[in-house]
Amino acid sequence: MNVFLPALLAVLILLAVAAAGFILKKREMVSEDCIPGLSKVMLYVCQPCLAVYTFSEVEFSLELLKNLGIFALILIAVNAIMLGGAYLVLKRRHDDVVYRIITIATTFANCAFFGIPIIEAVMPDVASEVLIYTTVYGFIMNVMAWTIGCFIISRDSKYITVGKIFLNPAAIGTALAFIVFLTGITFPTSLGSMINTVGKMVSPLSMLIMGMRLATMELRKMFSDYRLYLTIAAKQFLMPAVAFLFAFFLSGVDLHLRQTLFITCACPVASIVLNFAEIVGTGQKEAANTVLLSTALSVITLPLMMLLFPLIA
Repeated sequence: MNVFLPALLAVLILLAVAAAGFILKKREMVSEDCIPGLSKVMLYVCQPCLAVYTFSEVEFSLELLKNLGIFALILIAVNAIMLGGAYLVLKRRHDDVVYRIITIATTFANCAFFGIPIIEAVMPDVASEVLIYTTVYGFIMNVMAWTIGCFIISRDSKYITVGKIFLNPAAIGTALAFIVFLTGITFPTSLGSMINTVGKMVSPLSMLIMGMRLATMELRKMFSDYRLYLTIAAKQFLMPAVAFLFAFFLSGVDLHLRQTLFITCACPVASIVLNFAEIVGTGQKEAANTVLLSTALSVITLPLMMLLFPLIA
């Protein structure tokens, strides 16, 4: 319960911020036209600052560099199991865009926007040291999204280009952050504080956007589609279970690395699923419903999965 309650409180706080966005949109205090603009601010300004912030909080060492590589390899393995399994099970139904959305939604996790507040709540003593893993997670997820994800949704390889893979905000932010990490650059106090503040805007801003988007949806359709519940069960129960097995049996690997892997994999469906549906111009409504319902139900799934957290040690 010492992990369950902090996780539950962190999720409730995030959903309270989303509720504020929902109310603002329902009362027409903001227009739907604001949502894309806010999303760009978060994507092009806040997210790169968050990457730089997480890397600047730790000191370079060969041990940490090795752990980052181990984390990346384990994460790729977990993602390959989930995405490969979903593809094999659902590929016969891929003529329907809903099942193409479901395929990638089973794997891509909201590792930063949701993961960071949960890590800070559950692992407060070492949060500043392990947040760096969320940036690595985000980079790997973006590379997979710009390649495999785009291909699955669109069924067309034309969306996969080297420029999109390595010149997107997440990749650029990670590259800058890695330079800071390797060189040990220190920022003046005022600049470092600004980067920290802007980076930490990612979670509340993403939840405000989520709430605004929710206010534009038909809630009855979203809550009545059984396929979405199956998707969420795979993403928020099965994926963290796979991550837990890796974390449990790889006992020789750094404990905090394994704990962070488990937390990030237990997070709800990433908003990147909706972003890529919008980019390729198909499945936007289904993707939005999946992301929104997954986020809403995380108030149940995430604290429940955190009951496994102490067993990792």
